[in-house]
Amino acid sequence: MLGFLEELKKEGKLKAYGASVESMDEALFCIGHGGVSTLQIIFNIFRQKPIHALFNTALARKVGIIVRLPLASGLLSGKMTRQTSFAENDHRLFNRDGQHFNVGETFAGLPYELGVELSDELKLMVPEGVSMAAWALRWCLDFDAVSTVIPGARNPQQALGNVAATTLPPLSADVHEKLAAFYQRSVTAHIRGPY
Repeated sequence: MLGFLEELKKEGKLKAYGASVESMDEALFCIGHGGVSTLQIIFNIFRQKPIHALFNTALARKVGIIVRLPLASGLLSGKMTRQTSFAENDHRLFNRDGQHFNVGETFAGLPYELGVELSDELKLMVPEGVSMAAWALRWCLDFDAVSTVIPGARNPQQALGNVAATTLPPLSADVHEKLAAFYQRSVTAHIRGPY
């Protein structure tokens, strides 16, 4: 497929192209191809593998990183509980365990109940007056390799809340260290699906 896109680029029919991937193996394959301008990846506090597996290579090759699912299907909004219910047509209900497509696309590949528990732990780190969603988005934006994030929004208020992340100062090195330790200690062993 990438060869076909490269041919279209040589013919002047495309200026640039990118790829959306699920795993770091797929991301590295695409970067290794040489023609990819951007990669869309899952990246959030619960999915930190790209920091070490991808970001330096992306920066070196000038490949932009577009982050999808930066709030882990809403877990990192800080609003979900074990009792939260989802509509019948919501992937968070019908794909929660990977029944219909890659389980990593829903709740960052974590079992929902564990994701809620881990999100509750993270709430203790969020500064007063800052929403957990904006804080989690700010974390993503703190990485030089990240070009942009694609957070979901169901209404204008949520969209404005997402934009608020850009007005926050970068998180401290201490917070980044704590989140890296949290990920290693509490998250990595529980991620399901291609990663």
